Amino acid sequence: MLNVQAFTHRAPSIKHQPRSQRYYFDVGIGSVCLSGADTGGAYCLLEVGLAPGMSVPRHTHTREDETYFVLAGELEVIVADETFVLRAGDTLVAPRDIPHQLRNCGAIENHYLLVFSPSGFEEFLRVTAVPAPDHAVAPTKPPAAPVRNVHQLAADYGIRFG
Repeated sequence: MLNVQAFTHRAPSIKHQPRSQRYYFDVGIGSVCLSGADTGGAYCLLEVGLAPGMSVPRHTHTREDETYFVLAGELEVIVADETFVLRAGDTLVAPRDIPHQLRNCGAIENHYLLVFSPSGFEEFLRVTAVPAPDHAVAPTKPPAAPVRNVHQLAADYGIRFG
């Protein structure tokens, strides 16, 4: 259970990033807006985009709950065996220990905020993401050279594929 009193006695998490570093996150592109270091480990906040048709395979987080908030476009999320199509303004929580997958089912690059609670997932991205050039867009195909040992790295961060 969340200890509201402990949470309210921390300093606000404000971070000015006029030009935040963008990264290729395997099949998507995005940036870490707030890390666990910024939030006392409570959560991390990412901004992510996927090109039309791109998908993240079925996986399970054993450490974090994952919350999506769609800013633009569409995002199909399958949690367990239930399919949700999210559009701008929609929010969905994928609880830890429940498999899920996602796909841009729309015709344009989507953009969404992704919150992992507690934080920690951003550390997985630090070892697997690749810096993207300025003004880069979401990739339209999987990377030519996928991260070596990504399944082992994922397991080290409590993520299982399949």
